[in-house]
Amino acid sequence: MNLKLLSIILFLPIQVLAKEELKVLTYGSFVSDWGPGPNIEKEFESICNCNLIWNTAESSGALLSRIKLTKNNEGYDILLGLDDSLIKEAEENDLFLEHKIKEFNLDIDWDNKFFTPFDYGYFSFIYDQTKLSSPPQSFDELASRNDISLIIMDPRYSTPGLGLAKWINQIYQEDTVEYWKSLQDQIVITSKSWSDGYGLFLEGESDVVLSYTTSPAYHSLIEDNSNYQALNMIEGHAIQIEVMGILKNANNIELARNFLEFSLSENFQQYIPQGNWMYPVIDLQNSQSDFYSAAPKPKSLEQIFPSFSEKESWILNWAASLNE
Repeated sequence: MNLKLLSIILFLPIQVLAKEELKVLTYGSFVSDWGPGPNIEKEFESICNCNLIWNTAESSGALLSRIKLTKNNEGYDILLGLDDSLIKEAEENDLFLEHKIKEFNLDIDWDNKFFTPFDYGYFSFIYDQTKLSSPPQSFDELASRNDISLIIMDPRYSTPGLGLAKWINQIYQEDTVEYWKSLQDQIVITSKSWSDGYGLFLEGESDVVLSYTTSPAYHSLIEDNSNYQALNMIEGHAIQIEVMGILKNANNIELARNFLEFSLSENFQQYIPQGNWMYPVIDLQNSQSDFYSAAPKPKSLEQIFPSFSEKESWILNWAASLNE
């Protein structure tokens, strides 16, 4: 090594040489250039005197699968991006440390000792009001409207697809399979991913597409296009909650705890509405009024945290309707 360089290193302050690292595993869009991750990283590093290091997997399900497979031998401190459909499975695999969050005025009901929520959304159907002037207002009407074509996502691979399966099951319960059968004539495409399905909808391949009530906010605030709207279903809308948790063999547990507390502050939450295009878990009505105006919250159904067998039953109900 160059002697001059070595002498510089030896006389650097200790805090420069030994900056703490916080390793967070999340999904790719969260830390993309347009996602909330880069701004959140700057905010947290400005107060923690640490390096926040992101690592990514393709999806929420892939995050949990990776940790289960490796037992976190990659040394991540936090897993950020599980949704409520995976919480029970994550708890059953004994991979996370307990962390009871402090008292916060959350925008949702929450009581879990392992996971901290960081955003939430409602599944919905999106349509172009210039092309569909009389949108359906209920699931029964949606299934009876032969003039409407619909794109959904496969519940075996897609979070919104599984969300729709949950949503229909919540409403129709023992009549779920029969409802799925009645909806089949309207479904023109079942895509493997949300991005594929939504892209086809934007290309004009259907009148309606499965998505979130927040999707119109993106079109309105980023594209200055208010044509896209969310159906407001009289039965109510199924909710999706995204969470983070501290992994059991985390290298920096105290810093991870600090990050979870930080995630419920406005310095984190302000980047959720127009970064992740979901609702923040604290009330930001005053500072994010444009977002809430473009994405008003609908009537909510009960929160569900399903077991693996419950999720399988939702998928089997969907699959059973395909055999007719």
